[in-house]
Amino acid sequence: MYSVANRAGRLLEIRVASPFTAQDAMAMFKQIYRTMPREKGLALVIADLRALRLIDPDVVDLVTGFMRLDNPYVERNAFLVSDASALLLIQSERMVKQSGTTMRRSFRLRTEAETWMGELLSPVERARMKVFLDETLP
Repeated sequence: MYSVANRAGRLLEIRVASPFTAQDAMAMFKQIYRTMPREKGLALVIADLRALRLIDPDVVDLVTGFMRLDNPYVERNAFLVSDASALLLIQSERMVKQSGTTMRRSFRLRTEAETWMGELLSPVERARMKVFLDETLP
C-alpha cells in the first residue's frame, strides 16, 4: 500500500505500508515521476514508512535503483521509520547509502525528520508536512 502526493510547493509526500511488493514499487515510482514538482525546482521528499514492517531484499534493490535515477530531481529526502522496526531502519539506511547521495536520510524520530526537512521547506510546505505526518492510513 502506498500514496504519493504534491499538495504544497516542492514538498512530495510519500507514504508506504505493508505489504509492499515489487509490483507496488514499480507502480509507486511511476506515480512519483508523474507527481514530482519539477517545474517548481528540486523536490523535497518526506517518506512516511512508519506502517511498513519489512521489505523483501529484491524490492529494496529495486527501490534503490529508482532512487539513484531520481537523485538529480531531489534536493532532500527524509525517510521516517517506526521505532518498532529495527530491521526496516537497517533496510532504509542501506537504501540511503546505496542511493549514492547525502541528500537522503533515515529517521526514527519525527521531530528530527521535521527539523532536517524544515531547514529547506517554506512555511506553507512545513505546515503541510506536519498535516501529512499527523494523518494515519485508512
